[in-house]
Amino acid sequence: MSKKHKYALICIVAVAVFFRFWQFSSIPNGLYQDEAMNGADALASLQSGDYRIFYTNNNGREGLIIWLDALAIKLFGSEPWVLRLFPAMAGLLAVLGLYFLAKELFGEKIALASSFFMAVSFWAVNFSRMGFRAGLMVPILVWSFYFLLRGFYSDRHRMSIAWFVLAGILFGLGFYTYIPFRFAPILALLALGPLLLNKKSKPLWSGVIFFVVAVFIVALPIGLYFLNNPADFFGRSSGVSVFSQDSPIKALSISVVTTLGMFNIVGDFNWRHNYAGAPELFLPVGLLFLLGLVLSVKRRAFGDRLLLSWFIIFLLPNFLASEGNPHALRAIGAMPAVMIFSGIGFVWVYKKIQKYFDNKIGDSNFSKYNDQLLRFKKETTLFFIVFLIFVGGYNFNQYFTRWASNQAVANAFSLGHVSIARYLNDLPEETKIYALWHSDDRATDNGLPVSAQTVYFLTSQKTKINYLKSNELDRIILGQNGTVIVPLYFNSDLLHAISNKFPGGKINFVDLNAAAVIIP
Repeated sequence: MSKKHKYALICIVAVAVFFRFWQFSSIPNGLYQDEAMNGADALASLQSGDYRIFYTNNNGREGLIIWLDALAIKLFGSEPWVLRLFPAMAGLLAVLGLYFLAKELFGEKIALASSFFMAVSFWAVNFSRMGFRAGLMVPILVWSFYFLLRGFYSDRHRMSIAWFVLAGILFGLGFYTYIPFRFAPILALLALGPLLLNKKSKPLWSGVIFFVVAVFIVALPIGLYFLNNPADFFGRSSGVSVFSQDSPIKALSISVVTTLGMFNIVGDFNWRHNYAGAPELFLPVGLLFLLGLVLSVKRRAFGDRLLLSWFIIFLLPNFLASEGNPHALRAIGAMPAVMIFSGIGFVWVYKKIQKYFDNKIGDSNFSKYNDQLLRFKKETTLFFIVFLIFVGGYNFNQYFTRWASNQAVANAFSLGHVSIARYLNDLPEETKIYALWHSDDRATDNGLPVSAQTVYFLTSQKTKINYLKSNELDRIILGQNGTVIVPLYFNSDLLHAISNKFPGGKINFVDLNAAAVIIP
C-alpha cells in the first residue's frame, strides 16, 4: 500500500468512527422496544448465568447480540447507548473489512471508494447506531469472505489453512447473528465452486475441509437447538412469506420491484430504518451503484460474479417476504455488494476522465495546450475529492440534522417510554410506583410484554416498580408516602378512570404522549 492510500484509509476509518460515535448517547433519541427486549434478556442472563443459544422472546433472536449486550451492561450499566455499543463497533469493523475484501477482488482504488461510501452512508450509519442484531451480521459476512479468499490466494499452504480456519470460525459465528445469514452458505458454494474446479486448486481442498469443519463446530450448538426446536427456526418467516399469500406470483413480483427500487427510487418508509421513503442511496451514489452493477454484469470476472451473487442472494429475504417492502433492515446483507458496486462506478468514471486528459496530452495536435490540460487533470482529481466530501456532508445532514430532529423518529424509538423511565427514576425512593401495560399484550419471560421492556430495562436496576395490567386497577394499594401510577400507553379514558378511582389524583404529563397520575 502506498503512503497516499494508507493516509486515505486512515481518513476513511476516522470518518467512520465520527459518523458512528458522534453524539452517540443522544442520537437516536429514545430506545425502541426491540432494543430494550435484548437488554432485558441480557439482564436476565446476567442475573441467572443462563446464556442461551436462542432467546424466544419477541419472535425469537439468535444469542450473540444478547451476550454482547450483557457484557456492555456489566461494564457501563443500563442506558440506551449501552445496547448500541457493539453494533456501532461492528459497523466500524464492516467499513474496514469492506476495504480489505474489495481490495482482494478489485484493487486499491475501488476498495477505498467502497469503504468510504459505507463509512458515510445513511443506511450503514443508521443500523450501526441502534441495538439490532442485524448490524453484527455485516462485518462477519465481510471478514469471513475476505479470509476465505485469502485462503485461496495464499502462497503458503500452512498460512492458507490458517486463513480457512479463521474464515470458518467467523462464518459459523454468523449463524448467531441474524436470520438472513442463513443464505450465506449459498454464496459460499458459489464462491468456492469456481475456485475449486480450477485444475491448480487440488492443494486447496484440504483448506476447504478445514473451513467446513470450523463452520460445523462453531455452528453446531445453534444447529442442534433448531433441530430440537424447528418452530423457532422458521419463526414468523413463514407468516410473512410470499408463498403464504393468496397470489404468490403477484406478491413475489411486488416484492422484487419494490426491493430493487429501494436504492434509487423509493426506500423504506419505517422511520427507524430510514428517512421515510427516501432512497437508500444518495442520488449521485445511487447512479454510480447502477453504473457499477452494469459494468459487473458486462465483465463477468470472478470478482464481478461473486459480487452479483452476493447482491442477489442477500436480497432474497426481501424478495421472499410480502410484508414491509422495501425493507432496509432485511436487505442489510446486500449492503457490502451495493457499496462495492458504487465504488466500481466511481473509479470507472474517474479513470475515464483521467484517460481523456492523458490522450489529449499525448496528442501532438494539442501539444500547445499541455499545461492547461495538466492543470485541468489535477483539478478534476480535486473535483472528485470535493464530490466525496459533498456526499459525506449530505449524509451527515440527512442523518444528524434532518432525521435525528424529526418527531417521527422520536416516536419510532419510543421516546415517551424513555421519558417515563427517567421520570420514575427521579422519584423519591419511598414513592410507591405502578406501571400499567395494555391488558391485550402478551407477556414475555419476565412477565411483561415487549411494549413494556423500554421502561423495564431503564428502571429495573434503579427503581422498584409494580407492574399491572390496565384492567387490574383493583390491585393497586396506595403507599403511605405517595403513589404514582403510569400507563405505559397513552389512553385518556384510562387516565380518567385512575383519577376517578383515586380522588385527589393529579394527572402530570411527562412527555407529549405520556402521563402519570400522582396521588399524595
